[in-house]
Amino acid sequence: MSHDDDDLFAHARLVDFTEHPLLLLIDTEGNAELIGEDTMCPINVAAMLRIIAADLLMSHPLGPCLPTPEPPTWSRPAEPLHPFAATLDRARKLWTDGTGHVWDLSVWWGDAFGRVWRWTGDLDRTSGAPLMRCEYRPETQPLDVLRAVCGPIAPMAGGAA
Repeated sequence: MSHDDDDLFAHARLVDFTEHPLLLLIDTEGNAELIGEDTMCPINVAAMLRIIAADLLMSHPLGPCLPTPEPPTWSRPAEPLHPFAATLDRARKLWTDGTGHVWDLSVWWGDAFGRVWRWTGDLDRTSGAPLMRCEYRPETQPLDVLRAVCGPIAPMAGGAA
């Protein structure tokens, strides 16, 4: 899959039935998190990652690595949520982000990978956004991160909490 480095989130690609969505997030310290691997057998995911690793090793030129360039700075999504400018009506489970959009936290939210997320009842300490928990695993993500990485997200019909 090719991406324009200047606009990673602007490129959307449909996944057909012969493909499995798998997203590998690696932070600047080398910690990795797989998102979407719950649709595949872990052994198949490991085998696929070994093949990718072997291809990368073979593509490395002889000699030492070149200096690592500074990681690119990604622009926020077109409509940032501005969580610190947000308000929460805990009784009605409504969160109004800093742009004025109202998010109903009493319903389940589905992501682009087909997973279902529910509000944990807490706000993220770092961003101030609602902290969401994946239905099938203990994974949690702030709503702004969930929307940017796994979006688009949409409320699920009949999913009242």
